[in-house]
Amino acid sequence: MTEPITEGGPRNTVEEVYAQINSDLDTAIGLLTTRRNAKSHLNINVAKGIKARVALTQGNYSLAAQMAKEAQEGYSFMSTEQLYEGFNNVNNPEWIWGSEQVDDQQTFFASFFAYMSLNFSSTNIRGNPKAINSLLYDMIPDTDARKGLWDPNASDPELRDPFIDEMTLGSFSKVDYMNRKFIAQGNASSVGDVPYMRVAEMYLVEAEALARSGNDAEAAQVLFDLVSTRDSAYTLSTNTGDALIEEIMIQRRIELWGEGFRFYDLKRLNLPLDRSGANHVDNVINSKYTEEAGTNDWQWKIPIDELNANDQMVQNPS
Repeated sequence: MTEPITEGGPRNTVEEVYAQINSDLDTAIGLLTTRRNAKSHLNINVAKGIKARVALTQGNYSLAAQMAKEAQEGYSFMSTEQLYEGFNNVNNPEWIWGSEQVDDQQTFFASFFAYMSLNFSSTNIRGNPKAINSLLYDMIPDTDARKGLWDPNASDPELRDPFIDEMTLGSFSKVDYMNRKFIAQGNASSVGDVPYMRVAEMYLVEAEALARSGNDAEAAQVLFDLVSTRDSAYTLSTNTGDALIEEIMIQRRIELWGEGFRFYDLKRLNLPLDRSGANHVDNVINSKYTEEAGTNDWQWKIPIDELNANDQMVQNPS
């Protein structure tokens, strides 16, 4: 809707929705500057970053690369030390956009950190610590600092990282490959700032867009500029074509793990879900190991209340 209405309207086409999204973003880019009162607010960098995401989804790779590059301006990569600080501080130099949570406005068990952190004492975390797919973990070189964000030996008290015992209570389950990437303020506090957009994501968008448009050398350089900050042994990729794209997508999975991108990446690329042959167990993922690409299960249904209230709103055929 672009104006107030009193009666329900029909569904718009996908083309119309994308046209409105891009129109809104272009207007925002024209009005915003780099100035803002807090990183939870929008500025021109955030608008360009969102524009880059949309362009990547639409396959407009030239525009995606341009917008991603411009969104990075004025921001820098975090240090290795900051990589281990818990992804909970909006003042991290790599964060372009994020929500800032203050102590007296925390959401307790509705918080992101009540589900994803290592240490907040919620039922979900105590019984179901979030873990990386072991097949993906095995792709991370030992020289990559990000590999330490997960512990492949967490179930073994003799082998696991002492930090896990230091940060958790005795009632917490310890499972192999569990994460220490996200750290809440404490066992009794789920407070933590939530990352919405980081410089690393924009580098990955730029690299992917360049690679998918055939600019392999430029894509490899952008990828190197990011990954070399995480892995001192990483060398400029000699991959080209599909192999380079695959390398970029693996780096995307590693870098953005837990930040909410994988589901949408599978959707936009029309790829299947496949968790088989790894460390996942039934009681953790409700036996959902695979899902073919393009099935109805990838789509959220229109709520029944909207269908009941609006005669012009119809559900897609199954």
